[in-house]
Amino acid sequence: MIKIGILQFAPILSNIELNIQKIDGLLEKNSGVDLWVLPELASSGYNFSSKEEALRSSETLQDSLFIQFLTQKAKALKTLFVSGINEREEKKIFNSAVLVGPDGIIGHYRKIHLFNREKEFFEPGNTGLPVFNTPFGKIGILICFDWMFPECWRLMALKGASLICHPSNLVLPYCQTALPGYALTNRIFVASANRVGHENNLSFTGQSVLVNPNGNFLLKGSLREEEILTSSIDLSEAQNKQMTPSNRGFADRRTDIYSLNEKEINTTIPQEKKRLRKDIRQSLKKYSSEKREDMSQKIMEKLEKSPFFQKAKTIFIYWSLPDEVQTHNFIKRWMAKKKFILPKITGSQLELREFTGEANMETEKTFQIAEPTGPLVSNPSQIDLAIIPGMAFTLQGARLGRGKGFYDRTLPLINKAFKLGVAFPCQIVNDLPTNGNDVFMDQIITL
Repeated sequence: MIKIGILQFAPILSNIELNIQKIDGLLEKNSGVDLWVLPELASSGYNFSSKEEALRSSETLQDSLFIQFLTQKAKALKTLFVSGINEREEKKIFNSAVLVGPDGIIGHYRKIHLFNREKEFFEPGNTGLPVFNTPFGKIGILICFDWMFPECWRLMALKGASLICHPSNLVLPYCQTALPGYALTNRIFVASANRVGHENNLSFTGQSVLVNPNGNFLLKGSLREEEILTSSIDLSEAQNKQMTPSNRGFADRRTDIYSLNEKEINTTIPQEKKRLRKDIRQSLKKYSSEKREDMSQKIMEKLEKSPFFQKAKTIFIYWSLPDEVQTHNFIKRWMAKKKFILPKITGSQLELREFTGEANMETEKTFQIAEPTGPLVSNPSQIDLAIIPGMAFTLQGARLGRGKGFYDRTLPLINKAFKLGVAFPCQIVNDLPTNGNDVFMDQIITL
């Protein structure tokens, strides 16, 4: 169980320090909450008179009084925060949100769909639609007018988000009634923290909500009052996509049909995947072995800089084939400091076995893959990080495997691990056909 807190309040325009004091006072008598959700632009207020005013009340993520406050508060209350923030990067500002814990920023999102006069002040978001790992499960973030676009909700749900936090400054009267539909159709929880009050000619609609995967309101705030709303939820409920004994919400999708492109309507997902695999294989053949080795080294060097790799103690990884991003030297270089787990094919499944050295590998007969002979891993939850190959990826995390489904059956067993896909540039595509059994990556590393 996780206890969610929604802080519905009226930020003070262009005054970061007073907003910090206000939030601090509202939280003073509240403890035991695992995750707080605050409104959009909670640090600065919303309805600026000019871009200059918006800039004056913006902060960089690296030097932010507001984030310092959230970090200190997270440490004191042993909690997490999702909050809107007016973010500055050089001369640009973004309508952003951060996921903050006792050690600082865990995740960062920039609003994709700017509303009305926001386009005069802010840059469109460029972080994509990330999903963040937390001790409680995977969390996504949308900001206010992003609610209008169903693609956002579905993509994050496909990436494994159990909860989508929605910092908002809503002025239109529609969103709160739309959110149960998004929660139901994606079988997720939604926590929308809206502000109240007035700024110049704008009136905000309050009514912050928490919605469960059945589309039911668990919490609903008032129209005008500042208040704190809390409720305990079980995020594992969002993993159940079953609608009837014969229907799973994601597995039944017909992605072969959902397209505006003029193409044969009877093209099936397997046919499309087969075509893509063929195209990628042809592209990979254009790389010399020296080129693949050089690119692999650079990709793995980028991976080594990832905080998820640096923190990981136990890593699930693959022993690379010639056309894959090479991992042999990487594993041997790090095996003294990290525990590596490699896959071994057993029937239609992958066993997870500890890597105990190249001399202790044996060649599998069907695919001629070198496999480990080390101890069998009986507790997959010990794995912190999974480094996954594929034939193709999108930068949003969709993955195309070789067609046997080994990884898609295995990765749900290590659902606590952060999933990193590694790919050569020719393996990055704009779109991939997916279904409910396909597992999304948390991040893709390429050149």
